[in-house]
Amino acid sequence: MTPTIVIHPPKIQASIPDTVPLLPPPPSHPSDPNRLLLPPPPAAIQLTYLLGGSSSEHMQTLHSLYAAQIATILWTHESQTALEPSRRSIVVGVALRGRDGDADADKRERAVFEGVMSMLQELLLNT
Repeated sequence: MTPTIVIHPPKIQASIPDTVPLLPPPPSHPSDPNRLLLPPPPAAIQLTYLLGGSSSEHMQTLHSLYAAQIATILWTHESQTALEPSRRSIVVGVALRGRDGDADADKRERAVFEGVMSMLQELLLNT
């Protein structure tokens, strides 16, 4: 009997020092006002895999990208709305479907990423 290897979706901790400045999202582009604008993750961000893992190097890159961007959106939102913003570490659980390998996979991955980030920003604006 062959053992089954189960890879659980990773839980990633994102952290940055309190002294690192957060950059605002870039200004909207006049020719594409509906384009999703995201604050850039700081270069000093540290990502630590706490639980689980990725099935490939590509998936690990995607998981890290999601965790860094989600944490940056949360830190930026808190810095703009909280009386005493803090830079607490944020733990993000990421579960993504594996890549099919077809020609449109990159477009789908980009659309899903933008959809998740847009939903998070909308959720934060309504709280």
